[in-house]
Amino acid sequence: MVICQDTRYLQQNRKIARKRLTEKLDLLFNGEQSKAGKKIQKLQARKHKQRQRSKKKYGGVSEDADKLEAQETTLFAMFKPPVHRGMKELDRAAFSLIVPVMALRVPTQSVGPAKQKLMTDILKVPKLRNVVNDTTDTNKLILLDPAITSPVSASPALQSLMQENKWEMVAHKVTLDYSHWSADEILKAVLPDASEAPTSYEQIGHIAHMNLRTQYHEYRKLIGQVILDKSPTVRTVVNKLDTIDNTFRNFQMEVLAGEPEFVARVRENECVFEFDYSKVYWNSRLQDEHERMVKRFDKGSSICDVMAGVGPFTVPAAKRGCLVWANDLNPASHEALVNNVQRNKVQGRVRTYNMDGREFIRQAFADYIKQTGETGATKLEPIPKSTSASKSKKDEKKEEEPAIEVRSRSFDHVVMNLPAIALEFLDAFRGIFSSLDKAVQPNLPFIHAHCFTKCLDAPERDILQRACRALGYPEDQYTELEATAHFVRRVAPNKDMYCLSLRLPSSIAYAKPDEPEDATAKKRKIDEQ
Repeated sequence: MVICQDTRYLQQNRKIARKRLTEKLDLLFNGEQSKAGKKIQKLQARKHKQRQRSKKKYGGVSEDADKLEAQETTLFAMFKPPVHRGMKELDRAAFSLIVPVMALRVPTQSVGPAKQKLMTDILKVPKLRNVVNDTTDTNKLILLDPAITSPVSASPALQSLMQENKWEMVAHKVTLDYSHWSADEILKAVLPDASEAPTSYEQIGHIAHMNLRTQYHEYRKLIGQVILDKSPTVRTVVNKLDTIDNTFRNFQMEVLAGEPEFVARVRENECVFEFDYSKVYWNSRLQDEHERMVKRFDKGSSICDVMAGVGPFTVPAAKRGCLVWANDLNPASHEALVNNVQRNKVQGRVRTYNMDGREFIRQAFADYIKQTGETGATKLEPIPKSTSASKSKKDEKKEEEPAIEVRSRSFDHVVMNLPAIALEFLDAFRGIFSSLDKAVQPNLPFIHAHCFTKCLDAPERDILQRACRALGYPEDQYTELEATAHFVRRVAPNKDMYCLSLRLPSSIAYAKPDEPEDATAKKRKIDEQ
């Protein structure tokens, strides 16, 4: 049986699985004459040629690949940290190790040539120097492989060098402590299951955010301390205690190690954000998605950011030359949003709100259309730049950017970054232009709604049909929508995050409040009741 989960699509996985099964059967029945068998032979021949070139380069000193592999395996076992299964309170002193090895005493100026001739005899351990100081300044010690215990057990090349140059072999002790090993190595030495270690975390400024599984609960303080010790830029390690609240998008957290300081500063997309991580939502894994979205906004566009958070879309969009109306229901997020707008000097291009998302959509569209009808195009002034004493007023005038005109009669883009329930807010756009005079024809905005889907076989269809139900649009006509679904990331084995980008249909934007909805939307309401 062949199992394949390489892609998100069932048909593609089946195709790959069939191909692999065919290759396995071919290898089973045809052996060396199969396609896979021939590939293996070519690979072996290539490795043989590489070994021959290595022997020629280093004067025949290089050993074969089997010996090198055995050497690496032995070294890995000898230099692993001491095992302390069940340790729950970190004891750094318990991780000390002394490994006796032999060393070759050579003059300082001969270290380079000697190492080149003794490629397979010297000690090779990651993060460990194999040349150390001797008792005198004129000599150095080249540490040798632990398999060499005396001149008798040395290779012919090493014995020859020692006899020709009258170099002596001396005993040496390699001392390792807690600082030598990585977080992964330390945790695998103390946790019950040595095959894996929970070392992954999301870093937000100086904060390392972990999401530990229940089996690590009793070891959480030790894990947090190890992560703190091994991460130079981390000062606080926290663990997520519950799921994200859909109202304010924050969660309960526990400090595992370090300072209980939650105000973080993050730099992203050439902007600086500061916020209290314990009160707001921030996900550093979405940096690429933030950048992708902002690049879709042309200079002079108008943006309606419904769930703006602390401003990961708002601030860079404003810097790009867009007019942004941004809202968030969470008071802490709104406060951080206002501060980040000012911190990045884009307050002349951003208007902030702290209200319910649906109410904001209706009010923002009504106010914006009214404002553009009265004033026409909106001009965005250049972002103030820090002045330099060495620059003259004439040079500063040359560097000044021209004002940016925003001519849209309605918002060009609407961003709704609340994946759990963003699609549900699409009902706020039904009849958004229904009260306008026929002479006023504002542009139909592109709506970008982040969402989750568990329908991995046909994610775009699932998302579009859910969007139709929220809009009150005929569900069986979802293919007629001007829309795309962009894959953002996998959040769970059977759950993906997407960004649905769709042009608001004219029939929905101008639908009358008393206009009957389609049968699909009616059925949805009846089912909910």
